[in-house]
Amino acid sequence: MELEIRKNRSNRKKIQTITGFISFLSGLIALAGLNAAMLLKTEDFPEVFLVQLPMLGLALGLIGVFTKSRSRMYAWWGVGLNTFILVFTFMMFGLAWSINAKP
Repeated sequence: MELEIRKNRSNRKKIQTITGFISFLSGLIALAGLNAAMLLKTEDFPEVFLVQLPMLGLALGLIGVFTKSRSRMYAWWGVGLNTFILVFTFMMFGLAWSINAKP
C-alpha cells in the first residue's frame, strides 16, 4: 500500500471573471449616474444610465454567473445591482404615470 499525497487545490485563489467585474462596474456607474441625476433634479434623466447600461450589465452578469472554475462574486453583485436599477426605473415611471393631476 502506498501513501498517496494529494495536492490541496482549495487554497488557490479563484480568479474573478472579466464579464462579472464589468457587470459590477456598469451597475456602479449606472447607480452613480441615476443618483446624480436625481440629486441635481434634472428634467431629463440620461437614458444610458436608466436602461441601456443596466441591460448590458445584466447580460454580462448572467454570462459571468455561468462560468466554471472562477469566482462568481462580482457577477452576482452585478446582476443584483443592475436588476435593482431596472426595477427601480420601471416602478418609478409606472408610479409616476398612475398619479392623476386632474381629479
